[in-house]
Amino acid sequence: MNLTALKSPSYRRYLIGSAAAVNGLWILRVVVTWIAWETSLSATFVGLIAALTMLPTMIIGPLFGAIMDRSNIIRAAYATNIGMIIAALIAIISLLLNIISPFFLILLALYIGVITAAHHPMRLSLGPRLVQKDQISSVSALAALNFNTARVISPFIAGIIIDNFGTLYALLTAIILYLPNIIIYSTLHPRVLKISKEYQSISAAIKEGFRFVWASEYLRLIFAISATYTISIRSVAEILPVIADGTFSNGASGLGHLAATVGAGSLCAALYKALGTSERVPAFSISIIIVTIFGMISAWILTITQLWPLALVSAACMGFAATYLGVSFQAEIQADLHDNIRGRVMSLWGMITLGSMSLGSLLIGWVADTLGMFFAGSSLLLCSLISLLYIYFNSKRFRL
Repeated sequence: MNLTALKSPSYRRYLIGSAAAVNGLWILRVVVTWIAWETSLSATFVGLIAALTMLPTMIIGPLFGAIMDRSNIIRAAYATNIGMIIAALIAIISLLLNIISPFFLILLALYIGVITAAHHPMRLSLGPRLVQKDQISSVSALAALNFNTARVISPFIAGIIIDNFGTLYALLTAIILYLPNIIIYSTLHPRVLKISKEYQSISAAIKEGFRFVWASEYLRLIFAISATYTISIRSVAEILPVIADGTFSNGASGLGHLAATVGAGSLCAALYKALGTSERVPAFSISIIIVTIFGMISAWILTITQLWPLALVSAACMGFAATYLGVSFQAEIQADLHDNIRGRVMSLWGMITLGSMSLGSLLIGWVADTLGMFFAGSSLLLCSLISLLYIYFNSKRFRL
């Protein structure tokens, strides 16, 4: 069993608040992408909005990582939590005033992206600091279980709420789910960082994080394979409105079903990681390579099929692969990190994964509009397989 992190009272409270907030996050994401699709009926625009919610992490993520390694992590948690509530409030006000436009959605997506860039290193630093160091892999598994449980429930609920009551009520639901953390954060007691008395500028701290990763060939290869699986698998999940309504004409309820099915596959992988062995999985084991290829093919089938049942099965398989890989890599990176460098290293991993997802969703949306979804999915699969083979053959020393 890999549930040892639950022995920590602080972590148990944190997990409860996080469970509510992550449901709010998924509802907010579904609503924003659905509004983008309703506003434009363009796969390119939906891909752009999805990309902009992640692009700031690629640009300023390392800055926030350096800040998390030297700041009060609880205050940072409050700031990002309130920031997401403000994003939902802005969306509500804009709907009430009927000022939704493509330009407004771009600004809103960028704002959400900035908050996400700060939230990512915060959550990847706070959870491990609430437990003993030998329980950190359990934190990764439980975080994935929490995230993907919400991924099953929330998109389905969001689709139902949008279909029956409208986007305003879905946004209000997201706000309510963020509120428990306002109370819970004040009860947490993370491990205190041992800050060096020697002054170090933010820019120097960021450079130190880059040097730390670059000095480890193993970390460099993990980052490379993370970028590959993210572009080829997770970016497809960001254009689900295009597939649900553009390909199958199933509307918001179809989007909810499709997103929930991706989440069901993700939940299975998270349960497997949480309830299975706590042993580390080498980043270039045969199982990792097989799951990566399995996920790539599933994502490809999802982009080309005209059969709704096959689309649902492919979405579930894609979700399983993405979560299995994400949890494995995150646990492998986190295991040996010192608290004082954790925020910077994990912000760089977030920069690679979310940046790759941003780039992938933008490209696949543009190619789908220009040449069709079949060509978009097929070219993505081909390029990803070539990249994976290159990385695999360059990881020989680790496999031996």
